[in-house]
Formats: sequence, structure tokens, C-alpha cells
Amino acid sequence: MQYMTREERKIKLERMHNTRDIGGYETQDGYYTRSHKYIRASAPIYCTKSDIQTLKDYGVKVVIDLRSDFEKECQPNPLKEDKDIDFYELNLYDSTSAAIVPDEVKTYRNLGGVYIYMLEAFKDKFKELFDIFIKYSYEGVLFHCSAGKDRTGITAALLLDLAGCHEYDIVKDYSESYENNIDINENLADIMDDDSRRFLNSAPSYMMEFLAYLRDHYGSAKEYLIAIGIKEAEILELIENFKI
Repeated sequence: MQYMTREERKIKLERMHNTRDIGGYETQDGYYTRSHKYIRASAPIYCTKSDIQTLKDYGVKVVIDLRSDFEKECQPNPLKEDKDIDFYELNLYDSTSAAIVPDEVKTYRNLGGVYIYMLEAFKDKFKELFDIFIKYSYEGVLFHCSAGKDRTGITAALLLDLAGCHEYDIVKDYSESYENNIDINENLADIMDDDSRRFLNSAPSYMMEFLAYLRDHYGSAKEYLIAIGIKEAEILELIENFKI
């Protein structure tokens, strides 16, 4: 099957409710994103042994933890020592003490501005992230932050735009996180300060603002990746292995 519904994309796990495939989206040139290739998720801190096995059975070979050192200290990752997983840590906030949301982004009026800030401020981190994706062009890769909606959401948006997906699907994919995260938002709020809790939402307008900036300043995710130092041939290989 090429097309996948929202329910088909969502991987049913016992303790990881915002875990879903970004495959099965139609591209503007008539292809579909490949399933079992890129999995977006919230932090697997409460996952059960059954959840881990389900992810492995689904094809996950690589895990990328995008959280800060503070988050990982508060909520250790049970997949880090798994012998069947190639595990990477990449602090996409570039701060060792960020409690989900770093101080420098709290001045923004909404998350759209935060995402734009991250796109520009952490180019070296995004290059490192996509270098990992390129290294594992043929493997199933799971990437996650804490809620699985901001750092994970930007990453998913860049991948989907790279494949040429329709903008409304990229926005829809992003906005699903709030409903999926209702059960874990209370736990996340416990390690966030009062000013940061407003960032738990995932309104479609936030992703629309981010994508508009990406278009206006770079043209596309592909052009952004080229601008930060990824070779075009590597990008084309990544795209080829993400579309069917």
C-alpha cells in the first residue's frame, strides 16, 4: 500500500502515544513517501519491553535523541544501550540546561517564531542530523525529542518537504501532535517553568509560518540543506530512498 491513513501511520504502542510513520503521504509529482523509513516520536522514557520489540519489528534500526542534556538527565532514554539499535544524541537546542524550551526562544510570540529561530541558529545541528539520515539512507530511523512535536516536528517537516509533499499534509502531520500528546503533556509540564508551558500547543498556523519563512528565504528544504553544507548528490539519494 502506498497511501496511508492517519490511523495506519500511527504505531500502536503501550506507552509511546505520539509515535507515527511519516510514510504514505502523496508527493506533488505523484509518488508517495516510503513507510517504515522515518518514524517520528515522543521520548521513549516510559516505553515497555513490548513497545521496544514492536519498534524493532517495524524496522527501526537507528534512534536519534534530539533532547537537551537536562531533559535526558531528568528522563533517561531506555533505547540508548540497546544492542540492536544504532543510537545517536544530537542536542537540537544546543543548550545543556534547556528545560524543554531554552530561555532564548521564550521571547517569541508563538512557536512559528521559535521554529524559524531554530532553523537559522542551529544550522550546524541540522547538518549533523541530516548527515545521520544520509548515512542510514536504507535503514528505518526513529527520531524524537520530548513531546515529539517541535524539534521532531521541524525535522519531519523538512523531510516531507524534501520529498515534495503537499504543504497541507506537512501542516496536518505537525498539528496531530497536540491530540496525541494529551496524556503526556501533564508530565512534560512538570519539568517546564510557567512561561514555557504555553509552548505545548501545536496550532497549524505555527507550521504554516515556518514553511512560509523556508519558502521565502531558501525556496525549499532541499535548498536549505544545500545552504548548510549538504551535497546535492547526497540529498538526491536521500530523496530517492524516501519515495516510492
